[in-house]
Amino acid sequence: MKDIKNFLVPVDFSEESTTGLKAANQLATKFKGQVHVVHFLPYHPVVTPIYSGSASTAMSSALQEQQMEDEKTTVLKKLRQEMDKHLSEDLKGQLYIVNDSLASGINELLRDVEVDLVVSGTSGESHLLQHFMGNNTEKLIRESGIPVLAISQYADIHFDDVMIATDLSTELPDRLYDICRMLENHGATIHFVNVNTTELLNEADILPKMTALVKLLKIRNYRIHVVPNKAEIAGIMQVVEDIKPGLILMKTYEKSSFWTFFQSSLSEKVIKETDIPVLVEKV
Repeated sequence: MKDIKNFLVPVDFSEESTTGLKAANQLATKFKGQVHVVHFLPYHPVVTPIYSGSASTAMSSALQEQQMEDEKTTVLKKLRQEMDKHLSEDLKGQLYIVNDSLASGINELLRDVEVDLVVSGTSGESHLLQHFMGNNTEKLIRESGIPVLAISQYADIHFDDVMIATDLSTELPDRLYDICRMLENHGATIHFVNVNTTELLNEADILPKMTALVKLLKIRNYRIHVVPNKAEIAGIMQVVEDIKPGLILMKTYEKSSFWTFFQSSLSEKVIKETDIPVLVEKV
């Protein structure tokens, strides 16, 4: 089973960036990995008059290129300062400046760079990746297949108890379950949560199926929570309050999917409702 070794942190020099860097530093220390940093720099050149004639056009183009290089030099210096301040020396990986917007630049970067987990800071309604599940990051998750860890408040991250919301689908979310097995190997208890939103089933119906599913996944150190609640978010947050996990794992699915648990709206609500780190990945 592949460990998590390469962490990518988007940095825009905000407090959310600092939160992401601190969390990635702790995770890379635990898993003996490296932290890579990326800054997206959409280029908006200073508007300069362009007169007819190739010489004037060439001068304007040269000026714009110089402006871009000057800006990249400034950003590079600031990024190195951030890495020096928040990352341990032996954990520092590559530094990337992408001359593009996040929406169009992130997936091109991920095609060229080996990344196991994107770590991004978030603060209530304001997210470093622009509305975590509603816009650019949703595209990132769906298109790249890289899990994204949203950190809303930095604290010592612990994996004593890890929570994953699931239903009884026979389609297994392999990557998240791989992460569950990896965390179990590092001493975590995996809590499987099923929110029963229907009156047609009860715990006696669901528990044997959940137990069979967990055994199929070859996870040994686990607990199963079946919560009757007509609202998925309320049921999930009830278990969060009870066990206070160090990490919540969730899926994002197409809205037509049977796995209504993992529609982006629910993932977004969980991220907004709790300070606990939430790791999201698409099916």
